[in-house]
Amino acid sequence: MALIYPRLLQQGKTHPVYPQNNKHININTAERIFSVAAGSFLLYSGIKHLFKNPFVAVSKAVAGGTLLIRGTSGYCPAYAALGKDGTQNEAINIKQYFTINKSRAEVFAFWRKFENLPMFMRHLQSVEKKGDNLWHWKAKFAGGVPAISWNAEIVKEEENHFIGWQSIKGSVIVNTGKVEFNDAPNGQGTEVQLVFSYHLPGGGVGTGIGWLINPLVENLIREDVRNFKRYMEAGEVPVTSI
Repeated sequence: MALIYPRLLQQGKTHPVYPQNNKHININTAERIFSVAAGSFLLYSGIKHLFKNPFVAVSKAVAGGTLLIRGTSGYCPAYAALGKDGTQNEAINIKQYFTINKSRAEVFAFWRKFENLPMFMRHLQSVEKKGDNLWHWKAKFAGGVPAISWNAEIVKEEENHFIGWQSIKGSVIVNTGKVEFNDAPNGQGTEVQLVFSYHLPGGGVGTGIGWLINPLVENLIREDVRNFKRYMEAGEVPVTSI
């Protein structure tokens, strides 16, 4: 860069495309690491094969250099043009649809009493009511990992039909969710739609590993759904130890 823009650097100005300012960082940590690693590989490969296949080698070197600048500066011109901020922790959404052979009022009443949820959700240790519209949740994990607690409130409710909730500001786990209850066709019980959204802690790093964590959480919730269905239909209390 010093060879290409010597006057700008001598005058203390920034690169016209890659500004050297933390305010302009729009790539998360995981993506920056990947860019540096991939850029280094392409640049090395381009230099190594410069005389063997100049056109391909130069293309690799240019691409590698671009990725290196992208990773080291933390700035992506394409993201900037699209108005995207890659440092923001995007929500991870999980949806589950299932049918329970019980009346809508019965299914709604059981779910609405959040204290019941740890009976079939193996990752929940407890849910305690703290106020008219506030509950304290505690999640447990395997391997001696300390439990995590947060508070959540109901933001929308329609009796026998809909419950929507969200964690309150400052919670360790930022999450929102909704569960909708509808009559199944031909009187075949209740159709339930569960939507759960959460943000991984850790900012950009959390976003970067979200694609790894999401299948694990989705499988856990899918198992919770099966446990809930089994409990409501057969009265079986599943084993919740993890």
